[in-house]
Amino acid sequence: MTDHPYPAPPRPTLADLDPESATTDALVAMVRGHRAGEEYPTAEFLLAKLPVVLRALCDHRLTGEVTALDMAYRLASIIDAMEGCRDRSGSRGRTH
Repeated sequence: MTDHPYPAPPRPTLADLDPESATTDALVAMVRGHRAGEEYPTAEFLLAKLPVVLRALCDHRLTGEVTALDMAYRLASIIDAMEGCRDRSGSRGRTH
């Protein structure tokens, strides 16, 4: 039987963060939680896709429909992907 005595806790969302006190590290941690169990892409794949991702991010911002917190979350997602790729290759540590 796969019934669990307690339901999984709700996954935190951007609505759970206070925009005035949110930090890049908090957003990266949230992204990591959302990506738990997923495989990170290779460095070569990320580099090949980075211009496409950045153009899409720029276009998204230009729509005027994105909040600063949403934009920061998307950038944190890129940071996490780059760090996850680097961590997978054996190099650890932050660059800032």
